[in-house]
Amino acid sequence: MQRSSKREYWGHLSTEPAGAREFRYAIGIAIFSTLVFVLVLPFAGKPLPQVAAFIPMYVTALTICDLITAALLFSQFRALQRIELAILAGGYMFTATATVAYALIFPGLFSASGLLGSGSQTSSALYMFWHAGFPLAVIGYALLEGDGARLPVFTRLQRKKVLVAIAITVTLVLMLVSGFTAMVTAGREQLPVFLEGHRTTVTGKLFLIGIWMLSLLAVWVLWRRKQRTVLDVWLLVVMCVWVFDLALAAVLNTGRYDLGWYAGRIYGLLGAGSLLFTLLSENARHYARLVRMSAGLRASNDQLWHLSLRDGLTELANRRAFDNYLAEQMAVSIRHKRPLALVLIDVDYFKPYNDHYGHPSGDQCLRQLADAIRSCCKRPADMAARYGGEEFALILPDTEPAGAIYIAEAARAAVAALRIDHARCPTGAHISVSIGLSVLDPVDGMTAEQLIVAADGALYRAKDAGRNRVASAADGSVAV
Repeated sequence: MQRSSKREYWGHLSTEPAGAREFRYAIGIAIFSTLVFVLVLPFAGKPLPQVAAFIPMYVTALTICDLITAALLFSQFRALQRIELAILAGGYMFTATATVAYALIFPGLFSASGLLGSGSQTSSALYMFWHAGFPLAVIGYALLEGDGARLPVFTRLQRKKVLVAIAITVTLVLMLVSGFTAMVTAGREQLPVFLEGHRTTVTGKLFLIGIWMLSLLAVWVLWRRKQRTVLDVWLLVVMCVWVFDLALAAVLNTGRYDLGWYAGRIYGLLGAGSLLFTLLSENARHYARLVRMSAGLRASNDQLWHLSLRDGLTELANRRAFDNYLAEQMAVSIRHKRPLALVLIDVDYFKPYNDHYGHPSGDQCLRQLADAIRSCCKRPADMAARYGGEEFALILPDTEPAGAIYIAEAARAAVAALRIDHARCPTGAHISVSIGLSVLDPVDGMTAEQLIVAADGALYRAKDAGRNRVASAADGSVAV
């Protein structure tokens, strides 16, 4: 697989290249397992009492672990569409179903000779079938490498094909296990003698050695993969433990219920749990990453939203924010029967100012005017906005006409206090503003457009009266 392809699905165990940390953990577990194996090996044939509860606990835990692992691998197959993941998931599904079948026919568990009409060699035959099938699945997984193992583009139709592939895999596994179970139970008289009592026969040893060699082959094929992923490393751990399991429980011991038999099954359970633990840890890590990404995206979206409502030059609210806020405040005003004042402010003779001083100076002038107008908003609900070009606006909730005139005059005075030179202004030597205002009477049921038109009409009266003054739409008055 090319490096660029791995980056496409970065973060999944099955695609993320294994790093030094994963190799350290894997080597540590392998060394520990080897030490335990070496310590137990001299005593593998030591007979131990038959513990009736051991097999039920073992098969229950193993089945649950393998089923959950299969489900997690199938979910990765759905996400990545890599065929080798379906094969590996099928391998774990196979071990889970084979374990159930093994439990049903194991002598002494549900009945003295086992269920389904099994014979004395049936459970041994199924055990060998079970322990040969999983290494074959691992070999199939390991041999499929590269982008050729990936399904085509993930379209809606392809998603249905993936679900069909999962259903087919599960069906084939169930049919395979059911068919073999039926075959070894119906043909129990034709089976070779693998066990005599609780002791393994020479024939049984030969079969088990062959299966053990197949497991070693799976380890070798896994090791030879060109670029090992995190999943490969942990699967190597699982197969190493699997090899120790077979060696202690079947190859190097004497038969059932000796120390090797118990130790091998405990090994197998630990091997099944190691990959499951890793997959669950990966899911938890991805969930935590998703939570962090969601929080980051939410914060970014909030920031973008606020930026989209701000005028880039003056940092006041822009026209979009003005329209939204005016509509909100008008709804509140009408609902609670409270007045709402709108103040429109226009810079006198701003085009001659730009022509004379240049656009950079014009921008600087607008920024200073914006700061002065913003300073007139004394309450949290008051809003100052850039209405467009050299026009500004104030939205003043819960403000009577007299209060609106007072704030408008304060804005005009704040601009005048800046004393920004304007050599081309007929009304004086400094920048000035003309202001028009209107007040919503909630009883009259004005619309936002009517309120704006009224304030705009008052603004034009202020300009017609000589500029640098405030005009109110309420009574048609103009204050100099």
